[in-house]
Amino acid sequence: MKNLRWGILGCARIAERALIPALRQAKGAELLGIAARDASRAREWAVRHSIPRSYPDYAALLDDPDIDAIYLPLPNHLHAAWAIRAARAGKHVLCEKPLALDGREAARMFLAAERAGVRLLEAFMYRFHPLFETALRLADKSGIGEIRTVRSAFTFRIASGAEDYRWNPAMGGGSIYDVGCYPVHAARTIFHEEPVSVFARARFDKKRGIDLGAALLLEFPGGRQALLDCAFDASFQSELEIAGSDGRIIVPRAYSAKHFDVPIEVRKGDDARTILVPAANAYVRMIGRFQDAILHGRPLCCGLADARGNARLLAAALRSAKSGRVVRMA
Repeated sequence: MKNLRWGILGCARIAERALIPALRQAKGAELLGIAARDASRAREWAVRHSIPRSYPDYAALLDDPDIDAIYLPLPNHLHAAWAIRAARAGKHVLCEKPLALDGREAARMFLAAERAGVRLLEAFMYRFHPLFETALRLADKSGIGEIRTVRSAFTFRIASGAEDYRWNPAMGGGSIYDVGCYPVHAARTIFHEEPVSVFARARFDKKRGIDLGAALLLEFPGGRQALLDCAFDASFQSELEIAGSDGRIIVPRAYSAKHFDVPIEVRKGDDARTILVPAANAYVRMIGRFQDAILHGRPLCCGLADARGNARLLAAALRSAKSGRVVRMA
């Protein structure tokens, strides 16, 4: 297969800002079609972005035998249903994060993909950026000793809107699912283990019922901890710190490096050195790795166990925030 032919389910902002440009740049990727609930909107986007085909609904795109893979940026509560339908239609699926609203959903999605012989990937683009790859390599080399604590924050301000699913709890909205998924995923990746418990405190919007912001404490085996912040109502932060017995690794722009060089700082006592990580497009790299997995059978860093673990933990964090109690991860 010379190129992988892609379709997009839904006219989401992230598709326009990030994935469509990335698919144009990614080697071996061909953006063939886009679908929307409104046929006229799909046609409008197809013209605007020079996409050859538009479809009047999502099912019509999945019925097109020329589509090999789909990007799924629909609201969170629709991920499982449409990823499973896409897999059953023989399409590989790159699904926006959070992949699922709980571990059971994630397991069903991967089971459908396995049965259909297609690949499924949660679109944690930051995981494919050299910035995080470098930080993870530094941590794994024990340059800072045994890792004790991960501190991370991903926060920003967004305006509320009736059409924005992030403000609707029934659609999987709220800061824990939408932005908390990043630092939760990073902490689990750095420790290479699942936490034994989670405790969360959140600010809830009384009118809409979503968590506007939350602080999470994850306890990992051996008394190690992750202290994480996420919010829709706070100034911008995108930070990661890995603290070990002998030093610290500080990563600015951990989840939003975009297209500029980013310095990682490694501190040991009074000594500090900076490693400048060159600019890279994480979305292009993610698409490239996904296509390599599809076309050449290469492994992916984020599979069923990873996605199910993250989904279980996010659901547990939300339960903890609502109850005010620690949730044990059996």
